[in-house]
Amino acid sequence: MFKNIKIIIASLVILTGGTALAKEWQHLVILHTNDIHGHLPQEEAWWINPNFPPPIGNAAAVATIIKEERQKAEQNGWGFLLLEGGDIFQGTPLGEFTQGRAVIDFMNLMGYDAMTLGNHDYDKGQEVIKTLITEANFPTLGSNLIDSVSGKTVDYLKPYIVLERAGLKIGLFGLITHYLRGMATPEHIQGLDIAKESATARQMVDSLKAQNVDLIFGLLHTGYRHDKAIADSVPGIDVIIGAHSHTGLRQAYEDPKHHTIIVQTFGNLTTIGKLDLLIDPETKQIVGYNSELKELFTEAVPRDTMVDRIVSEGNTLAEKGFDESLGVALVDMKRGGGDKESSIGNFVCNAMMDATGADIAFQNSAGIKADIVKGEITYRSIYKVDAFGNYLVTMDLTGSQVIKACETSVLGYHAIFQVGGLQMTYDAKKPVWKRVVGVTVNGQPIDPAKVYKVVTNNFLGAGGGNYKIFQEGADRSDTYIQLRQAMTDYVRKNSPIDVRIEGRIKKAGGGELLK
Repeated sequence: MFKNIKIIIASLVILTGGTALAKEWQHLVILHTNDIHGHLPQEEAWWINPNFPPPIGNAAAVATIIKEERQKAEQNGWGFLLLEGGDIFQGTPLGEFTQGRAVIDFMNLMGYDAMTLGNHDYDKGQEVIKTLITEANFPTLGSNLIDSVSGKTVDYLKPYIVLERAGLKIGLFGLITHYLRGMATPEHIQGLDIAKESATARQMVDSLKAQNVDLIFGLLHTGYRHDKAIADSVPGIDVIIGAHSHTGLRQAYEDPKHHTIIVQTFGNLTTIGKLDLLIDPETKQIVGYNSELKELFTEAVPRDTMVDRIVSEGNTLAEKGFDESLGVALVDMKRGGGDKESSIGNFVCNAMMDATGADIAFQNSAGIKADIVKGEITYRSIYKVDAFGNYLVTMDLTGSQVIKACETSVLGYHAIFQVGGLQMTYDAKKPVWKRVVGVTVNGQPIDPAKVYKVVTNNFLGAGGGNYKIFQEGADRSDTYIQLRQAMTDYVRKNSPIDVRIEGRIKKAGGGELLK
């Protein structure tokens, strides 16, 4: 399919002697967001300039652009779609404390046409998702989320829909990452099977072609790398609205084999994507396109006053008490990367043990979402560290099982576990399950037969993904103590906080600290 707009226009100028186009194309304008993660309130772009971060309008600025683009499309008789790629609410107080209702209210107000689910939409369980779907004025897609009993798409999702815009019959289907089982708490996805992405996409293309659609779009919460693989292996998809990896594409990617157009924003409502398709009104095929990411800096995009007021009022309630001082950090406590001990990891594990009286703590590095900088510690600081709202789970593990948990930590399939109460030495060059070459507890070699009280978060404690070792624990207790509360109490109790890297995790061969 011929889609390069510059070549199209150049060829038409030649055909018409450089004056006017030989044919007037139809336009289909698609505005797209992904991975909103509750980021409705205005915020500062610290990732651009941490010292003088420019303000971003978020939802209020997005509202301005949506209204302008929809009005422009209506005035010109163009088709218009507004789509979302999933992970809509978990990540901010407003999103989490309203269990997504604030985001759904915003999307209803903006007139979204469809969305697909993301892995973090399952962070509060399926009942929360079902409630949000019933409150949404638009369909929610998810073709590869299968009821394990019926073998069909779960009844609260649609595998695909067909919409008509400006004389075009458009089929849309949704996919979620088939790695969901290793990302979600098992109890939250109980009764679900997740079908493979490409195989399901192929089925959806066949089903939509049977509906005689003109165009096929995929709303894929699979990540950019997987989007490209699907585009390469599955013919017939015209456009993929991507999500999950937060891969902002300032220009669309076009698959060289099947000419599938892929777009995605950076997420968190820091930008909104616009894809303008040019359609031959006779053949209903895409003959060209323009794509862009629209920035939402407040100096460039005025905030919609109604949305700004609604969001501000809701956020004030959600963040009550967030900026009250809890204590002081004497040093920066930072994350250390995928294979490193980190000072913030040590702080988290200390708080977990202090809250439960456990001997040993395990915390997945990927679950630590922010650093704590030197100076005043507020609840906002704590909240950012644990944006998932996890709670603590305790259990008894033998020394042998603790060693197995340490081995799980260095499999290489995920970031290393942060630890408390023990010191571990490992050799990444050794075969899997034989990489841990030393574990001590309080300076003494671990006793394989001794029983230790272990604390972890509910995600690891549920034994999802590669973490089945935590299902083997005896005398398990879901404490329902929130990790945030444990950290808050630890700061109040121990301020000023001076937690540093101290050699809890070492590499074999010299025993150097991982810095």
